[in-house]
Amino acid sequence: MASPTNEELVEILKTAIETRLAGGAVRSYTISGRNIQYEGLDVLEKLLDKYEKRVAAKKSNTTYARFDNPS
Repeated sequence: MASPTNEELVEILKTAIETRLAGGAVRSYTISGRNIQYEGLDVLEKLLDKYEKRVAAKKSNTTYARFDNPS
């Protein structure tokens, strides 16, 4: 299975944040002595910001021009 793209990660993180805000996911739980913990909302928001910036940078159509002074 291929790794998700930055665009896909943005959607995954948005869904995770919405689920957490709606109270649809617990923060941690234990099954058969094994503890599983989910990242906090602050971590999810930082990751979302990181990947949104990557997506925006990829879509940027900024063109740089250099103008020299011809003597």
